Amino acid sequence: MAKDISIAVLDNDSWSLRAIARWIDGSSPLYHVIWQTTSAAEAIHRCIYTNDKPNVLLLDMALNDATGISACTQIRKRTADIGIIGITAYDPERYKTDLALAGGQALIAKENLAHVCNKVLPIVAQGKSAEPNSFPTTKQAHDILAEQPSSFSQIKQLSPRELQVLRLYTQNNNTSEIASQLGISSNTVFSYIHRVSKKIGAKNRSETIRLCKKYDIL
Repeated sequence: MAKDISIAVLDNDSWSLRAIARWIDGSSPLYHVIWQTTSAAEAIHRCIYTNDKPNVLLLDMALNDATGISACTQIRKRTADIGIIGITAYDPERYKTDLALAGGQALIAKENLAHVCNKVLPIVAQGKSAEPNSFPTTKQAHDILAEQPSSFSQIKQLSPRELQVLRLYTQNNNTSEIASQLGISSNTVFSYIHRVSKKIGAKNRSETIRLCKKYDIL
């Protein structure tokens, strides 16, 4: 016998938030939206510290006070009890890898929500992955993120300048552009990246940035 599924929705657009919550409530007698918010901070708090934790959180990837990836990471580090479905008005491919690393179980384009959500919600509510080849289960993701391997402590100790260089790379600046913005040489930029990679045991710049994103540093 199918069980009721409690759902929460986080979306920075209040109109979209209300529309999604209303549609979910009306799409099945088994679905119940227990809360909705435009605040990432509120959603993170309610998912971790309160008694009204949902079975599934629908999480917008573009938020005002955080990123969807950051919110997912913070929640998943602390609990395996909530399935997380990313939603986006943009091309899902731009978020897919990062959401998987952050511990999400599915990613749906908002334009496809009505067609896909009914299939995905019951799966994710059980803590399973909607796409096993792309996303982890809630338990798999929590075990990885909660473990915080030795490189995590080193990431926490990166200097402000090292973090600044990494953030500029994530904003699609190349090495020459970063050097110009910071008033340093390209060789100095390379030195920062080499030093950071060595600190955290990463093989290259891409892996360094990926690890920092994974642990919600950038």
